[in-house]
Parts: sequence; structure tokens; C-alpha cells
Amino acid sequence: MSTTEWTGIILAGGQSRRMGSNKALLPVKGSTLLSQIASSMIPEVARIIVAGGSHVTTYTELGYECVQDQYPGKGPLAGLHAALQASDTNWNLVCACDMPLLKPSFFAGMKQLAESSDQHAVIVPRIAGRVHPLAGVYHKRVLTELTQCLDQDRLRVTGWLEEMNPLYIDVQDLESVGVHDALEQLSNVNTPEEYQSIRNHES
Repeated sequence: MSTTEWTGIILAGGQSRRMGSNKALLPVKGSTLLSQIASSMIPEVARIIVAGGSHVTTYTELGYECVQDQYPGKGPLAGLHAALQASDTNWNLVCACDMPLLKPSFFAGMKQLAESSDQHAVIVPRIAGRVHPLAGVYHKRVLTELTQCLDQDRLRVTGWLEEMNPLYIDVQDLESVGVHDALEQLSNVNTPEEYQSIRNHES
């Protein structure tokens, strides 16, 4: 398959209820969680789209290209749907906004793994028994099934993912393409305690 052009999709429309404030805009490494992810993606994509949910105006004012959910209030699947609809490339790197430890090498490695297994429309890490559906590769052909799930209010990300017969990538697969410390890189930020833990990596 041709992977000359990819789109980066950042899912940043959540309500951050456990954090108490919009986690995408929390300071980290001299920027924000959102800009940290964008910076790591930029070398590997031609364009970045932010699925902003109710925060579209805020992110647009910060200079990001944003899309509005066509299924408001239906969670990350709605954000993924809106961004894939707006993408003009078949292949897309997708990441939630709350994984600021991901490095450019992670996105480069995921692209390399996609090139070697183009029969799967979804490629995501599964490490230590945990699936990371919001840090992976998605082909636009998943839109049909994704739309059906949203129409039917089947909003569980992992439930839809299983229907897509994804290719699961483990630590060894990632290391083979130069991605190290994958479990640490995939750490996400949902609570003040997790945010403080991420901040500790800055020192």
C-alpha cells in the first residue's frame, strides 16, 4: 500500500470529569498535553485534525484544525468518526490527547508495522493484557461499521474494535521497529494523580 501521505487524528473532545479541567490543555514539558501529542505526530503526517467535541472553539483559537462531532455526546467513537470523515487520506494515525509521553518513534513505528500488514483496517497495541485502542492506525474503510455503531448507540470502543478484527501489536513488534519503553509511552492522564506522575518525567 502507499503510505506516502498520512493524516494525524487527535481525539480531544472528552469532558475530563476525573481531572476536573480540560486535560488537553494541562501544562507539560513547556507546552500542553495536546501540543505535545501534535509535536510527536507532525514528522509522520501531512495534516493533523483535532476532534474537539465541545472544545472546538477553544482549540481553533489556538490554531488547530478542528472538526465537530456529527454525533454529539457519543464519546470517542464520535470524535473518531468526525475526524475520519474529514481526513483525505486512507491511512490515519490516531491518538487520544492524554498520552504526552508518546514519542515520534512510536508513530513512525506504527506506520512501518501498517506497511507490512495492510490487510487489517485497524492496528493497535496490546501490552500486558491491555488494549490501547486510542493509539493506533485506522483506515478510512472502518467508517461504515463505525457509523452503524453510532446509529445504534453501541458506543463501547473496545466492543467496536473487536468487530473490526484488528491487528494487535505487542512489545516485541514495537521494539522491532525501534519503539522502546512502549508501556511507559502509552501512559495516559485521567486523574490529578496520573498527571502528577507524568509531570515527574519532566525532571
